[in-house]
Amino acid sequence: MASLQEMFNQALSSFQAGQLEVATGEIERALSSDPQNPDVLHLAALIAKSKYHYAKSEEYFRGSLNCSAKQPVVLSNLANLLKAMGRFTEANKTYLAAIEISPSFSDAWLNRGLLAKEMLDWDEAKTCITQALKIKQEPSAFSSLLQLYLETKDVESLVSQSLAFQREYPTLTEGYIYQAKGLVLKADAAGARTVLDEALALVDDKAGIEYALGLHHYDRDNFDVAENYLKQAIDRSPEFMDAHRSLNQLYFQTGNDNFLDSYSKALVKLPSSELLLHNLAANQASSGETDQAIDTLKRAISLIGKTAFLNHGLGALLVRKGELDKALPLFNFAIERDPANVRFILDRISLDIKMGSQGRSQELINRALALQPYNQETWAYQGLVWRLNGDAKYDWLYDYDVFLRSYTLPVPQGFSSLSSFMQELSQYLSSLHILTKQPLDQSVVQGTQTMGVLLEDPNPLVQAFKGSLMECVDGYLEELPNNEEHPFLSRLADGYAFSGSWSVKLKKSGHHSNHVHPFGWLSCCSYISIPDMSQSQAGWIKFGETSLSLGSRESVAKTIQPKAGECVFFPSYFWHGTYPLESEDYRMTIPCDIDPIRSMGSR
Repeated sequence: MASLQEMFNQALSSFQAGQLEVATGEIERALSSDPQNPDVLHLAALIAKSKYHYAKSEEYFRGSLNCSAKQPVVLSNLANLLKAMGRFTEANKTYLAAIEISPSFSDAWLNRGLLAKEMLDWDEAKTCITQALKIKQEPSAFSSLLQLYLETKDVESLVSQSLAFQREYPTLTEGYIYQAKGLVLKADAAGARTVLDEALALVDDKAGIEYALGLHHYDRDNFDVAENYLKQAIDRSPEFMDAHRSLNQLYFQTGNDNFLDSYSKALVKLPSSELLLHNLAANQASSGETDQAIDTLKRAISLIGKTAFLNHGLGALLVRKGELDKALPLFNFAIERDPANVRFILDRISLDIKMGSQGRSQELINRALALQPYNQETWAYQGLVWRLNGDAKYDWLYDYDVFLRSYTLPVPQGFSSLSSFMQELSQYLSSLHILTKQPLDQSVVQGTQTMGVLLEDPNPLVQAFKGSLMECVDGYLEELPNNEEHPFLSRLADGYAFSGSWSVKLKKSGHHSNHVHPFGWLSCCSYISIPDMSQSQAGWIKFGETSLSLGSRESVAKTIQPKAGECVFFPSYFWHGTYPLESEDYRMTIPCDIDPIRSMGSR
């Protein structure tokens, strides 16, 4: 009979090789031999976590710690699990416990810093990541620090530290890419381009720099140059999905006939690539070619076999065609293979609702919330299930009188009136709307959307607007009640940050399809230029009606007539869309998402 050490080593080898089922059997035999061995319990926890069996993983982690409390690695890994489960406060305390035992444990410092960053506690994140770097210089920690400087717009630190990264790791792309981003924030686009051009001769990952150059030119409307760099990146790395997506987004929005050609060419080199086939189908579907997308996925399954992603993708397309019964086993297969994939879970929930079986969705909703407690799409489905079941908790979650509010933007300093400011801002925004079609897979129909993060634009008009908007955000947040039990109100925090912002220009028949903002918290739409909407509800924003096309089970709860110079706030899980525009005049808006900044020190 094998010794405990031999069984442990076998389980460890299988785990490291990715053979999770084999590792599970081997570690169970080791546990039967010695159920109180802290190392065996630790490995069992790691295996269970890799299989997304989070409850069992936590049980094993805590079992290991009960056997031997002072294990900083086990504590740090437990904290990683708690973070993955959305239990941020517990994760923070557990990282601190690991650090208290081993102050020189760089991984615990770095992971606590990444947790602080996710909670938007910038100061704590900087402290922790900097400490991790002092203990151990690693590219991953350095990159995390640079990303933090980028997100906090600490431009000087971003540029200086990116140069330090280059000196330390001259063949890695990150230092050059972050320096370029810093120079862009300093309004030195030419300098940024020079940095990226020079990096091409120095780095190992030339495709990464070519991709960065492609995005750089894309953002500056140099579409031909952007196209060439993105194609070069794909030629070097045929499965470079971000480059494929950016190139085909460019083609789609400019009406280029080469749309999706990059996938076809890459598939000549890699005909059995699941990544390429899955993403090709997704783009075909987004552009309205549903039958083509189905054929692509069926071809992929015949070449590769049934996988979670391919089955899920095919199921989603069958739902689109109304073949719900055929989609159900495909979704079930995907979830069985990848039980922690929230996208899979949410699409199965929406299928249940479409089939009139929302009663069986609650377990899946609970699972999704355990994995991503702040995912707003999950809360949107929870609210819908409550409404369809006649549950009063719907009114608690969707209290429109409390959560849906409109404000008039203050007149920025230096302008005589709000209307004159809006007119100038509208003219500037129009200059950014140079693309001819809506982006792929967004809510915009018959309109255009700006690229990048609008509120980071240094243009004085945009920054003046941002200042006015922040006054309205402050007013909205001050008026909210406290309620630690409510999924929206419980996230009220020490401050906030804009997590996304863009401009949308709708033309006649243009509208937003019904949607939610999955990764927001608070959403807002500001109206910059609005045609006359007094004679009908064309162009109005509506709330409550979903994207599921439920017929008589759908319900519009509230409508608001947009007015230039006003902004409308609502939780990001609120279903919302607009009625199609009838006017020949365009409708210009600035939507944005807002996230809470949560101080780790106060929790």
